[in-house]
Amino acid sequence: MTIEQLLAECDIVRASSEKLAQCKPFSCDDEDLDEFFAKDCIVNQKRLLGKTYLFVLKKSPDTIVTAFSLSNDSIRLTNRINDEYKELFLDDTDLRDKTLKRFPAVLIGRLGTNKEFARRGYGTAIMDFIKVLFRTNNRTGCRFIIVDALNRPETLYYYKKNGFRYLIDNEQLEAKYMGIGVNRLPLNTRLMYFDLLKIKVNED
Repeated sequence: MTIEQLLAECDIVRASSEKLAQCKPFSCDDEDLDEFFAKDCIVNQKRLLGKTYLFVLKKSPDTIVTAFSLSNDSIRLTNRINDEYKELFLDDTDLRDKTLKRFPAVLIGRLGTNKEFARRGYGTAIMDFIKVLFRTNNRTGCRFIIVDALNRPETLYYYKKNGFRYLIDNEQLEAKYMGIGVNRLPLNTRLMYFDLLKIKVNED
């Protein structure tokens, strides 16, 4: 599914208590995600910790197809990151000439597709929409999209398929970077990033 097809079928609206009350229950077969989009996303918005958006069907505005939340973040090159992975990141992003320790990013805090619309291309279309949105309407300077992807095969496959890379592909070294003891491996989530400059646009 393309972005054009997505926007032909769906409208995008910001989540609100009123809108959620008007919609049918949203479930993506993940208890944590379902609970977040049912109530926690509104609490986060009131606290200015993130904003959640819904794609709803044009022909049935009470049906949520997908939902996602966004907040500001950064990729931090701290002393905890292994030199090898720091060099790989700087080479991949052509940022070796910069002395920054933080690189601006937007965090996808949660993203879910209604189980009734699973495996029909909506998930990839949503990701393409988010990429293009921040590549073409980048008002503050945001170089990366990042995500703490659930550490399970189907979720990691989704992000890899959509061009995301591990900041640190070794779980033990990522645990050190995150300040997590290795006795808590495997990690619950994996930090992944997408470089928005991978998307070519006409900037004239």
